[in-house]
Amino acid sequence: MTKPVLYIFAISHYCEKARWALDYMEIDYELRHLPPGLHIPIVRKLGATKTALPILATDGEVIEGSSSIIDWADARATSAGKRLTPREDSDTCGEIEKRLDDVLGVHLRRYYYSEALLVQPQAVRPIFSLGLSLPHRVLLRFIWGRICQSMIAGMDLGSRQGLESRQIVVAELDWLDALLADGRRFLAGDQFSRADLTAASLLAPLAMPDEHPSYRHLQIPPGAAADLVSWEKRPSVIWVKDIYRRFR
Repeated sequence: MTKPVLYIFAISHYCEKARWALDYMEIDYELRHLPPGLHIPIVRKLGATKTALPILATDGEVIEGSSSIIDWADARATSAGKRLTPREDSDTCGEIEKRLDDVLGVHLRRYYYSEALLVQPQAVRPIFSLGLSLPHRVLLRFIWGRICQSMIAGMDLGSRQGLESRQIVVAELDWLDALLADGRRFLAGDQFSRADLTAASLLAPLAMPDEHPSYRHLQIPPGAAADLVSWEKRPSVIWVKDIYRRFR
């Protein structure tokens, strides 16, 4: 079996979810950072049906998306204790993960980029450049303006959209705070699961945990930075930092 290759953007919280899962499962893999926009012909050559990252390529198989990558990793678990999908409470775990992926993750991304790419786009480029080859870093610098315009159109970014997504993020934080109000350590069941890993990964841009492999390079725009200060005492944000300390 050849070593799997995980293709990511360093900034992506969905890519962090897949990367963390492989690390937690102690799967030996090769990590490759790709430049936005320029990644499209690369993943198409791999045979991917979509252009979104993360993508895991292994033995002629292409696994697309963080949840599918966790499924793949779980199927190769050497012990039940390392599985991220619990045998009990699996339905609850799946429901929580899906809501996090489909709602919180999407709107947190839109909220961040609606300010970052419109107010200080040059501050975003350094984290996208992490891990890139020198030719890719140079090329990304020259086409960054076009990449930004493509991302703004593709993700429907703007001031109004950012405010709309911020409201949804706040509602989802309220939901997570309520889940944690009974003092539970984990979101589904009595052990660390993919629900916890998903919540912590997707909320990492708000919690900015020291253990995150890339976010020391992440620059937060002024409006979001003020929100991070006002949200830092939320139970969900404190919980994310604790999960990172214990499991990342």
